[in-house]
Amino acid sequence: MLQGDIKKFKITEINNEGEGIVRLGDERFVVFVPDALPEEEVTCRIVQAKKNYATAKVIVRHNDSPIRIKPLCPLFGKCGGCQLQHIDYASQLQLKNKTVYDAIKRIGGVPDPSVDKCIPSPSQWGYRNKASLPVQTDRREKFLAGFYKNRSHDIVPFIGCPILLPKLESNVVSLTHDLKEAGLEGWNEKSHHLMGFIRHLVFRTARYTEQSLCGVVAGRSADRNETRKLKSIALGHSDHLRGMVFNKNPSKGNFIWGDEFSSIYGETVMEEVLGKYRFSFEISSFFQINSEQALELYKYAANMAAGGSPQNILELYSGAGTLTAFLSQGAKHVTAVEEWPQASKYLKINAELNTLNNITGHSGSAEDVTESLSGNKFETVVLDPPRTGCDPRVIASIIKISPQKIVYVSCGPATLARDIKSLISNGYVIKNIQPFDMFPQTGHVETVVSMSRVKEC
Repeated sequence: MLQGDIKKFKITEINNEGEGIVRLGDERFVVFVPDALPEEEVTCRIVQAKKNYATAKVIVRHNDSPIRIKPLCPLFGKCGGCQLQHIDYASQLQLKNKTVYDAIKRIGGVPDPSVDKCIPSPSQWGYRNKASLPVQTDRREKFLAGFYKNRSHDIVPFIGCPILLPKLESNVVSLTHDLKEAGLEGWNEKSHHLMGFIRHLVFRTARYTEQSLCGVVAGRSADRNETRKLKSIALGHSDHLRGMVFNKNPSKGNFIWGDEFSSIYGETVMEEVLGKYRFSFEISSFFQINSEQALELYKYAANMAAGGSPQNILELYSGAGTLTAFLSQGAKHVTAVEEWPQASKYLKINAELNTLNNITGHSGSAEDVTESLSGNKFETVVLDPPRTGCDPRVIASIIKISPQKIVYVSCGPATLARDIKSLISNGYVIKNIQPFDMFPQTGHVETVVSMSRVKEC
């Protein structure tokens, strides 16, 4: 198979990127076909051909799959944000179950993992409480804000996004318009030198309190004129915006935030309510992007951790203390660990805000703190790491602590499977695997795995 070849295929399955899959030659060669679904026959042009796989572009789709629906967003297929809008919701949930099953079987080494049905999101649209938009400048556009195209750093200009909370979407539309009209410049990431001004815009709106913040991430300090413009724009949106925060990030790389934060206008902190708990956090703090589903996940994870008897819980990657509050309800004591300073300081604040007296916070990396605490007694360890999963030192420390129960919350099935494989090989067994659809219309899935110790390590 060569680049440029014209081929006709019948699609047999899809992956979590929403790409159709065809397996050839005893299934050893795989062709990935974007915008093609199972049971569809498509005529394609081979775009890229490698030893074990190829990618193809649909020229003609001869029939429609039963699971195909019309995407709600006009930018579907251009914007890389939502891969599954052309698939009905029941099929999205089935795909996410399969993603978790395949990862734990293939990477985790579990022959036939029992995966519970993916719990649907209370809202399929208008659920997301955060939007992060890169901003660029080039010879044609001084201020271009939007989301990246799939597998690129080329920007699709923002015109709206149906998965955002309506108030959040409105804030993004109006503020990006005003920033552009004010003559502010974006960032030239393709230059060999650090050039431009605004690198990212980050917007957050709380689902239940409707409080909103905007963050302006710049590659350098703002001059007097830029500061005046930003403050004027923020004041003009004061009815809808609690505050505007400025962050300076001159470093290279893809991480959005730098170390320096300051206030342009108003508050730098917002609040959200989940169940009976109220939480304060800053714009860069970790907070689940689907507040409705986060409430369901936290109640489930806390129930798995507590198991009906008070105990000492070690929680890693605790963020601003949202899951921590739910864990504290069924525990004798919770020791919570978070590295990011803008989140870790809110562990204590949120514990006090909710009059929770059985929480101790530690600010530092999970690997360093778990090593220092590995001689302590914890009946349960709860962890919610980033998509990259746990550092091997964290897994080693958990094994040394030897808790009776482990509750692992993950947004990355592959790294989840990798880490639980290590835990299984050190005396733990899987009790439950429960996917949650935290990210409707996308291929991402959140999973809670509960494990128990069956022998001394």
